Amino acid sequence: MNSSEQIARDHALVRAVHDAFMPVDDKTFQAIVDHVTYIEVAKGQEFISQGGLNDRLGVMVDGLMRGVELIDGDDHTQMFFDSPCFVTEYVGFLQRKPASFSIVALEDCRLYVLTYDDLQKLYSMSKTGERLGRMIAEGVIATVVEEVRSFRFDSATERYEKLVATFPRLIQRVPQYMVASYLGVTPESLSRIRAKLSRS
Repeated sequence: MNSSEQIARDHALVRAVHDAFMPVDDKTFQAIVDHVTYIEVAKGQEFISQGGLNDRLGVMVDGLMRGVELIDGDDHTQMFFDSPCFVTEYVGFLQRKPASFSIVALEDCRLYVLTYDDLQKLYSMSKTGERLGRMIAEGVIATVVEEVRSFRFDSATERYEKLVATFPRLIQRVPQYMVASYLGVTPESLSRIRAKLSRS
């Protein structure tokens, strides 16, 4: 059971994640708090399973997760989630479709979770909730579009530099083969990229 101080710190992080999209008034935030469920996901466990029902949007307040898609028996890293942040397979969640990839805990993680139906209730309660939902969806779509653009047009070195800039604590916490998978290169190529950047 979390202490009252831990819960207060968690709620401050939950609010900060929402405020990154749009400032949330106290009434709207209290409604969010009233609807979320606290869960813990142990290292190695799935938060969302590829091909399964994608009915959860989490705000991760502690931990690190990886989005991984299984293709022909090989896993491919799609993205990383470093707390504090929203966590879900966004497209499937928004479109009510099976998850296109799994989300797996790389560390012990703590999250506050909303179901899709609870999220819709929040949106319908006020104009602020409705606008917040739209801002989150637009932010998610922009992130997905940028990922696709980067993979098509940026070099592996550029993608690595962006990854380090976006997640400065990630490289020391994630096996290199996962980073290489995210970049679309072999671990050997990643080693060469890192060596080249260290000399520049």
